[in-house]
Amino acid sequence: MFIKTKYSGYNRRGEQCAAGLFLILMEPKHDTEQFPRYTDSCGECGKDKASHETPLPDDVQAVSDKLHRVWAYMFRLRCDEESETLRDAVEIVMDAKHRVDGCRYFRPSGVGYPIKAIVRHTSFSQCGNFMMGFARVHGKRITLSGSYGGDGLTCNVPDDVYGRCGIELPKELVESWNTGGGWNSAGSEAPKMREWAMANLEALRK
Repeated sequence: MFIKTKYSGYNRRGEQCAAGLFLILMEPKHDTEQFPRYTDSCGECGKDKASHETPLPDDVQAVSDKLHRVWAYMFRLRCDEESETLRDAVEIVMDAKHRVDGCRYFRPSGVGYPIKAIVRHTSFSQCGNFMMGFARVHGKRITLSGSYGGDGLTCNVPDDVYGRCGIELPKELVESWNTGGGWNSAGSEAPKMREWAMANLEALRK
């Protein structure tokens, strides 16, 4: 989102263009060593993955297999006839299959990272129905599209960009952004975003 424009209008080919100071919202590109998408422990029982890979005793495995066959049968019935009773039965049997002596299957919980913001000078030009541009941040080129760099959403940036620069977006602005009603653009939170960015411009431009 442009917080201060140097120019905004149309070029000689009739295409929209704009340039100025642009507010970029960032999140890391998940599934990296520095910023993994999931935790190393199970979200159900808290144990590590290796604890879930140990084979079950033969007698317990036999019970588990029987439960699985029952579950599969109940699932087929559920496809033919939706009812609360069948739904409850499927959930109970599934839970019994997965929880024979604790949590059998590893279910990691997701990791959330705060939204960070930076401001860079950039220029946008029309590309079909979109306004696109790019910014250079510590030697990295970041492609931008629409408001905040991600058509109203955040940009996924390299680890070193997310780790080295930007300041965390205040919780009240995150909430305003979530409920602002923007769709491929900024929503009702835009004035507050611009005001906050201008007040913290020096830190955001580092």
